[in-house]
Amino acid sequence: MPLHHWPNPRVPWRSFHNHWIVRIVEQLNGVLPPGFRARPTELIVGIEPDVLLLQEADRPGAQPAANQPELAGATFTVTLPPPAELPMVGVYSAYDTSRLVAIIELISPGNKDRAEAVQAFVEKVVFLLQDGVHVMTVDIISLPRMPIRQALLIRLGLNEQALGRDRLWVSSYCALPGEDPRAHLTVREWAYDFAVGDPLPTPPLFLRADQLRVMVDLEASYQATLQAGRYEPA
Repeated sequence: MPLHHWPNPRVPWRSFHNHWIVRIVEQLNGVLPPGFRARPTELIVGIEPDVLLLQEADRPGAQPAANQPELAGATFTVTLPPPAELPMVGVYSAYDTSRLVAIIELISPGNKDRAEAVQAFVEKVVFLLQDGVHVMTVDIISLPRMPIRQALLIRLGLNEQALGRDRLWVSSYCALPGEDPRAHLTVREWAYDFAVGDPLPTPPLFLRADQLRVMVDLEASYQATLQAGRYEPA
């Protein structure tokens, strides 16, 4: 089934959004290597990602897999300064010593309905990347058309790379901090664009700076959400 227009007059976005988060978490927990786990929305130091990827503090995590899917070259590589304060996130909570290693953000209409909202979202992503947290952003919202990815590229010091007026996108960012946390770090992006009527991509979600990753089948979780929730978008 192809991607629908969102927001959709027959399906409340918040309901679908929350249901999709759960399906993505379930899918990830079925493929994550030992030492990692996914959790749904949680408020952390004023930031509320949709999906959190955690690494248990007392376990080193999986070794790099020899049979990981090959990736095409990164869309871009850029260098960022560290945040003003380190660490920003670090430990997940006082009751769970797992560390936040990655997040997934499902962009909502409210993230792109005005310039201030776009800028707030961009700053959140940059702040997380500066702290060494890998980020995936998923935009299936065809209206409004505020260009979040273009704004993010400009914030990262790159020339705006237009995807086309009707293109939607998924971007996966891998943060590569150096040995010295006070030094600059490198960010690489893998971007996938598509349109209403297309299947969703299966992008990588990075778990470590050595590019240990899992592939996120967004199309499968999208279809599972429609079926489980009996959603019938126009």
